Amino acid sequence: MSSNPHKKALVFFSAGVGDAILLVPLVNELKKQGYLVTGLFTSPFGCESIFENTQLFDNIKIKKNKLSFILFSFLNFRKYDTVFLNHFSFSKSNLTLAAFLGKDVYTNYKEFTSAQSSPAIHFIDPKPNTHDALQNVFLVNSSATLSDLNFNLNYTSQKTSFNLPKNYIVIQASSANNKAPYKNWDIEKWLELFKYLQIKSPSSTLVLLGDNTELHLNEKINSSNHPNVLSLIGKTTLNDAMEIIYQSQFYIGLDSGLMHIAVALNKPTFTIWGASNPTLYGYEWLGANHKVVSLNLACAPCSSWLNANTNRVSNPALCPDFKCIKDVSVDKVTKELDMFFNTI
Repeated sequence: MSSNPHKKALVFFSAGVGDAILLVPLVNELKKQGYLVTGLFTSPFGCESIFENTQLFDNIKIKKNKLSFILFSFLNFRKYDTVFLNHFSFSKSNLTLAAFLGKDVYTNYKEFTSAQSSPAIHFIDPKPNTHDALQNVFLVNSSATLSDLNFNLNYTSQKTSFNLPKNYIVIQASSANNKAPYKNWDIEKWLELFKYLQIKSPSSTLVLLGDNTELHLNEKINSSNHPNVLSLIGKTTLNDAMEIIYQSQFYIGLDSGLMHIAVALNKPTFTIWGASNPTLYGYEWLGANHKVVSLNLACAPCSSWLNANTNRVSNPALCPDFKCIKDVSVDKVTKELDMFFNTI
């Protein structure tokens, strides 16, 4: 697409925290091309709060129930030159309302349907083995490459009510609201890793982040055994979590929304991967400051919206053993972490 100064674009944010961050390069690309960009937030996960202390959007609209969304669509009929909804935001109802809102609609949802027969709706065929953020940018720039991805949020630091030490490492020991066993490493192994980190980095506090679905982890953490661990699980808002990550040394965790936030805040990341696809969602391509630890089993990745490996299971949640994550040893993680420490 050519430069379109003063034109208006609308981007749907209908999924979780990770997908919201993966849409940031699309927003930055639109602004680069001269668009005024509005973020439309229909997500039930409160993703709009991620952007409260940023200068990413020209405007934000929050529509949390179907009635207000439908009313917004009719009151803003064809107000936007272009509307974008990626595969995570796609539904037939969203597509219909997007066609009310925009003169042109772009989506990369892989299931082409009869609902997309309107000449105003443009389907951009997703590319296999391509990072999800780049898939999103392809909606507006088909020639973009990984080097074109701009995750800059223009984040403004804020004060929090948490009195944290100067040196700390952020850790998220659970992922996907504790609903994805194919992503989550055993808590007993995390506890072993905490002890290793206490020896490896004795001057650093380990600050644990997570939401109310992960409170069970607090029961496993005995402060006398882990004096360098401070659990804030269930105690922070997304805004708090962003600032805590922003002030941290780096992030250790899993394939999660907070991992994506850490990357957008330019923090090094060390992540342990199970069934999900690091080619689509990981960041090793950014350099040695972003380490992916994976067993790379023959049956992986079975959790992927594109070209999932279904040789063993068609649904990753139905795996009989979750070997891809459960068989990741503490020894393997500590060896990889030693090398990671030498690069940051």
